[in-house]
Amino acid sequence: MGQFLQVENDSSNKPVPPSEKLKGAKKSGQADEGLIVFDFDGTITTKDTFALFLRYHAGFWRWLLNITLLLPTFIAYKLGRIDRHQVKAAVIRRFFKNSSVAEVDDRAKRFAQEVIPGLIRPKALACFKEKMAEGDHVYICSASISPYLLHWAESHGFPGKNVLSVELSEASGVLSGEIAGYNVWGPNKIRRLNDALRSGNIHIAEAYGDSEGDGELLNAAKESFYRPFRV
Repeated sequence: MGQFLQVENDSSNKPVPPSEKLKGAKKSGQADEGLIVFDFDGTITTKDTFALFLRYHAGFWRWLLNITLLLPTFIAYKLGRIDRHQVKAAVIRRFFKNSSVAEVDDRAKRFAQEVIPGLIRPKALACFKEKMAEGDHVYICSASISPYLLHWAESHGFPGKNVLSVELSEASGVLSGEIAGYNVWGPNKIRRLNDALRSGNIHIAEAYGDSEGDGELLNAAKESFYRPFRV
């Protein structure tokens, strides 16, 4: 079942464009200044955190029930009838609709404290902190949902405004079950950066990624690092 929940971060058996295969592919003709952008799942971590958080948040039996109810959605995706964005929307709706924002945030905070540290690649964290020290032009751009990712980032002194992830729609302290905006995957990573910086012409100096969903981000960067932290 977990394979369906990782459709956005599954980097196995995926063809990778040549520019992504290089762990430091440089593109000429650009200035040295620019953004430094990290993917999160699979790049900084060893596993997909979204799938893990669903089970952590729901508990085993409710997680199992929700996954069972989502099987038609997963099958439709495998048959090519819907895309990954529709799968993500359906999963979020099933797990979070009518949930208390405060309760989800509390779970997310505990998940960031108890689970995520054990998933972090040491070399990735060292690089991330080194880049952080260089200035506020460092960003995390991820298809993960924001509640736990914000808590993890802020625990390392990283500003929440520089975390660009999937946000959950809410009203009066209750989650609607919908995505606020769009899924931050593939070309939407560039879109999210442009939206955050209110620019249509961002310059990415360095990008770090690990999967098909990072392709556009890596190709847009002056220096692209594909799976650089794996031993």
